[in-house]
Amino acid sequence: MEQLDLPLAEWIVLALMAERPSHGFAIATLTAEGAEIGEFWYISRPMVYRSITRLVERGLITPVGAEEGNRGPQRMIYGATRSAKATVSRWLSEPVAQLFDVRADLTCKLLLLQRRGTSPAVLVERQRAVIDEIEESLRAKEDGASDDLARAIYAWRLEHVRAARRFLDAVNADSARPAVKAG
Repeated sequence: MEQLDLPLAEWIVLALMAERPSHGFAIATLTAEGAEIGEFWYISRPMVYRSITRLVERGLITPVGAEEGNRGPQRMIYGATRSAKATVSRWLSEPVAQLFDVRADLTCKLLLLQRRGTSPAVLVERQRAVIDEIEESLRAKEDGASDDLARAIYAWRLEHVRAARRFLDAVNADSARPAVKAG
């Protein structure tokens, strides 16, 4: 399958359907404000249904059944195609290329990996390598800056790099701790 260029909301909906077939209302429940995914990246119910329509149009998910709703019409259940599942797995293992994508894209990937019970270690190390390259580039630009404002801007961006590195360190530390079972 070709490299997909999907908005983050569509990636999230696709990844959730790659976990198991589902209907739009169940996905919207997970992405609602304060919910498991929505706590960190909120997707409105209309956006969930729009994403489902687009994913069906692209052949990434297909109807696999229907479920009686408590109220109203039947809910169509969709499942990700085999190739879409493989594409989601690849996407979840790819670091983000831009520093500003750490807040949304990377954190959502980490949440989705956690839902799958998959260690984030490989993604974190790949992301660390990208962050290192970004830092090297910014340091060179800061050193070559011709005025105080440019140096200040590069210094500010380098603070974002350091914050991203601290975030990755925290994710690594958290994933290295043994899971504690409630009991």
